[in-house]
Amino acid sequence: MRPTFAMNIPVTDCLSLLHRCSSLALATQSQALPGYPFVTVLPFALDAAHRPWLLMSELAEHCRNVRTDGRVSVLLQQGGTDVLQGERMTLVGDLQAMSPDAATQARLLRYCPAFADYLALGDFHFFCLQPKRLRFIGGFGRMGWIDAGDWAALPQLAAEQEQVLLAALQPADAALQLLGLDVCGLDVLCNGIRQRLDFAAPVGEAALLATAQARLAAG
Repeated sequence: MRPTFAMNIPVTDCLSLLHRCSSLALATQSQALPGYPFVTVLPFALDAAHRPWLLMSELAEHCRNVRTDGRVSVLLQQGGTDVLQGERMTLVGDLQAMSPDAATQARLLRYCPAFADYLALGDFHFFCLQPKRLRFIGGFGRMGWIDAGDWAALPQLAAEQEQVLLAALQPADAALQLLGLDVCGLDVLCNGIRQRLDFAAPVGEAALLATAQARLAAG
């Protein structure tokens, strides 16, 4: 049964929070204690479809859980002193072992360079979260559900085209590192801190480079 919506939450609000986060709490189906959830914290990176990718060791408890049952939920939240007033969301979906193509893996490594070191160990493998539904809370009294169909309808920029556009962008600030670009915003790293530069509205591919350049200049 489709849940009752408390209010209409724009998908772009959820997308903005997702891109501002660099780690998540992952709840898997415990195999050691059947029926109980097992929660851990992991870094993640996003592909062109805004899906979280995790890198997990086969020795990890959560990896063994997912290999048996891929139904998971993840919690994303930015830090703050009052957690009930801050933005947060719970994303429910299926976590599946997948091998990214070359362009996608290059994107994942831009977001999480440490992934390269773990991949070199040979025991770590990528898993991609296929969203089914998410619950977004934007503060007290502002909340709602987003379905997988709404998520899938988000415009996408192919990873190969993203690489071309990122190469054409020239940040004026030498301390600014470009992580990723999509039709809704630009992800950057400034002095080691992840920042999301949202656009006012989704942008078509033809205007994307000019929009990203203007957003970089605005800061």
